This record gives sequence, structure tokens and C-alpha cells, in this order.
Amino acid sequence: MVKKFRVVLDGELYEVEVDIEEGLSDLEALLQAFKTGVVKRITTEVTTVSAIEGAVPAPITGRVVEVRVRNGEHVERGTTVAVLEAMKTKVEVKANRSGVVRDILVKEGEVAKQGQPLLILE
Repeated sequence: MVKKFRVVLDGELYEVEVDIEEGLSDLEALLQAFKTGVVKRITTEVTTVSAIEGAVPAPITGRVVEVRVRNGEHVERGTTVAVLEAMKTKVEVKANRSGVVRDILVKEGEVAKQGQPLLILE
């Protein structure tokens, strides 16, 4: 069975297509595909947030201290959706529009680059 995934590698968002063999979990199949190099890139690298509809970008490069929303949650414009920290300064990341959280692309403890999509709102 072929499945599509959204993957962030080094701050760049890719959509990849992986053929999942029976008996493997999605994660195992995805990791195996990356190890063997059998990953079909569906889109080119997304280097600007404007290319991703509904993306909420990181305003600075920093460590993700907190993600305050969950997939499926409705948020209003201006709601704090995440907190980043750089040089001992915490920066609240606010939703740039109202919508429902479709994808959270980062985890707490990860470093996000400035402009990197943190989550997608629909």
C-alpha cells in the first residue's frame, strides 16, 4: 500500500510517498525508505512559508519549549500556539489566522529555524 507523508528535514517540509509492506508500521516503513534511499519526492523543497497554505511560521530560530495546541483544535487569530526560546528569551508564537489545527510539524525540544512552518491551520 502506498501512503503519503509530510516530513520536516533540516527545517524543510517535504511530501513523500512510501510503499508500505505488510506487517510494517508507518514509522518503520518511512524510516526504512529513508535508510535505503527509496523515497519519492512529490513536491520540491518548500523554502518559504507562503508556499504552504495555512502555515504558522517560527518568527525566530529557537528551541520549541511548548506546543499549546493539538491536532483538530480550533484556534482564533492571535492565540498563542507555541513558545520558542532563544538566548534565554521566550517568544510566543501566535496564530496568524483562525482555523483548525491540521498538522503539528514540530515537537517540544526541537530547534525550529526562522520561517520554518510549525503547524498548519485549515
